[in-house]
Amino acid sequence: MRFPHFILALVLLPACSSTNRMLKAGPVALSPFFEQPSLAQDASRQLGFQKIWTTLDPQALAAGIAKRKLYIAPVTLDYLRRVNRAIASGEVAWGGVQRREVEVAVRLREEFVAAFRRSPTPYYRLVNQPGKDTLTLRLAVIELNPTSPKGNAVVTMLKFVVTPMVGLAAYFTKGNMAIEGKVVDSGSGRPFFQFADNESDKLTFINLRDYQPYGHAVNTMHYWATQFELMTRTPHGCKVKDSGSITLRLN
Repeated sequence: MRFPHFILALVLLPACSSTNRMLKAGPVALSPFFEQPSLAQDASRQLGFQKIWTTLDPQALAAGIAKRKLYIAPVTLDYLRRVNRAIASGEVAWGGVQRREVEVAVRLREEFVAAFRRSPTPYYRLVNQPGKDTLTLRLAVIELNPTSPKGNAVVTMLKFVVTPMVGLAAYFTKGNMAIEGKVVDSGSGRPFFQFADNESDKLTFINLRDYQPYGHAVNTMHYWATQFELMTRTPHGCKVKDSGSITLRLN
């Protein structure tokens, strides 16, 4: 009877906002990609992103708001940090998990493009090249720690053999991904909005993405892109819902 109780707990936990916030990954240190980091503000409860920055220059802000065309630039890896989680770094060093940062960077851009294309009422129209009448969205991957497939396989086995509560040990086998983004004037390069966020693997009972080094990262990129697109067309003062930290989905 232990399994139904654990599953019931997973069902009820997402309903508690305080528990959801407790299980969410905390912000990572901002990189040099993020300009004026001392002026970054916490926006996790309002917009879903942990840190944001908006220009205080009224002319730059007005110019940014007026433009309705957006170019999404290739994602940069120039600020990517080394794998810093013990299990993940060990698996990478032993060759059990391959670094896939280039593929992840390409996928991140594709997700942001897809979010605007599938939007029913996008605020921005995507363009293939930057120009004087466009804005440019620049994205940077800051951290990319892969999930530990072998570690999660052991955790899953122990859930069935010992107790489902062993699943909490997945904290040590989780991966995480952190990004920063800035919207700049394509002509001058001056930013008028920036954001940063860090997400780790969701708490699961059993999920196929637990056994894929970048499976959870793919979902995270999808959520980020959806959040950003929705944020661009959400009236000022309205909230944009953040993604949850727990899932009962199998994939």
